[in-house]
Amino acid sequence: MRIYIDESGTQGEDWLVIGMLFVTDHGMLHSQLIGVKEELKYYNASPKKTARYKETHLAEFRANRDVELAKKWIDFFLASNSYFRCVVVDWSIWEGKYFGNPFEPAALKKRRAYKKWTEMLLQPEVQGFHGARLFLDRLRICHGYDVIEHLKDRFTRDYEGSDPWIKEFTLAESWKDGNQCLQLADLLVGCVYRKLVPPISSAQKHDTVDYLYSSLAKFGVKDRRPSFWRGFHQTTLTKHFPKFSEWYWTPQK
Repeated sequence: MRIYIDESGTQGEDWLVIGMLFVTDHGMLHSQLIGVKEELKYYNASPKKTARYKETHLAEFRANRDVELAKKWIDFFLASNSYFRCVVVDWSIWEGKYFGNPFEPAALKKRRAYKKWTEMLLQPEVQGFHGARLFLDRLRICHGYDVIEHLKDRFTRDYEGSDPWIKEFTLAESWKDGNQCLQLADLLVGCVYRKLVPPISSAQKHDTVDYLYSSLAKFGVKDRRPSFWRGFHQTTLTKHFPKFSEWYWTPQK
């Protein structure tokens, strides 16, 4: 098992999305994703990066070829045994009091919140595997908030045995050719975020988001709006949506 963590909406926007892609057969899915890039000649043109292939990043979609690649990637994801989980935070209901006392800085409370959200997203899943490898995008705010250190402590502290739930925690650079599944995680997180902040700025982004949610209909996702997902409790989400789920966080009073 490999776990890829990414997020979107960290620059003070209305929404935050933290997503995790759980890949059970990395070799096969990675090869399929690479194969699409080779087929479409999706090559890197930046002299600043040594990768052969251009990074898949929804925020930079400008051409129809981007959409073609994204659709093929989504098809491979849906056909695989991999699954996706995310937590969505509506900043309009955010209150720091849930993560610290009134005299602590707001930034400290927000760091605690990021750590707690990632922990709560991961906790229900770890019971189903052992010896997993976790990858977090080095450039993301979750890295800046020491989330990976928190997860390492949370899921390995006081663990007795040679086969822990997660055996390796890695800060990864998503643009590298070996990290196509991390780029897939970025694509899925980006789609969740973009459908929350209309109007979508380009036709290519709109088409990609629409294709994902149209394809998810056969997995029980009948509506992409927050009101649909809020109708399910966090503990029942994965039972109803084992392939792809969105948990809309609400403060526990």
